[in-house]
Order: sequence, then C-alpha cells, then structure tokens
Amino acid sequence: MTTPETWMNEARQIAAQCWCDEETKNTAMDPVLAEAVAKRIAAWMDTGAQAQRNCDYYRGLVVRCGNALGEAAKTCDDGSKSEDVLCAKVPELVEALVANR
Repeated sequence: MTTPETWMNEARQIAAQCWCDEETKNTAMDPVLAEAVAKRIAAWMDTGAQAQRNCDYYRGLVVRCGNALGEAAKTCDDGSKSEDVLCAKVPELVEALVANR
C-alpha cells in the first residue's frame, strides 16, 4: 500500500523540472510553491498507483476465469494459441456457456 508521501521524492523532482521548461527557465524558483505542487503531484501519483492496483486485481479475476474455461480462452480468432488468457475473449465464452445451459 502506498500514500502520497511514498511519491514525494519523485514528485519534488517533477515539480522542480517545471523551472527548466522553456517558458519558465528565466523565472526564479519558489521552493514553497514547488513543494505545494509536489504534494499535488504526489497525490495524483498515489491515485494512479491505486487505480493500477485495482486494474491488476480485476484483470487477475478475469485471468482466473479464463484459466477455468480452458484452451478456448487462449485461442485467438485465427485459431492460433496464446500463452496467456485472452481477457477480451472471456466474456463471450461465459455468455456462450450461459446460453448453452
């Protein structure tokens, strides 16, 4: 689990780089402003990290379902076989199973 504080070092670097941009390179750096911007960047970074963890969790569920469905979940439309579950194919396979019940 992360918090915005987890990302502060990287966020500070990103905020400081703003004073290196062409349109701001002649502006004196304001450390207080840079820290305020870094806090906001860190919060967004933490939000993005949580969103990715959520995606990974739900993708993992789809992969588990695909593995339970067997080879059909790893068979491409052209008949070739994938090493991994084709997550986009899982819903149609589940729908077919339900329709055939």
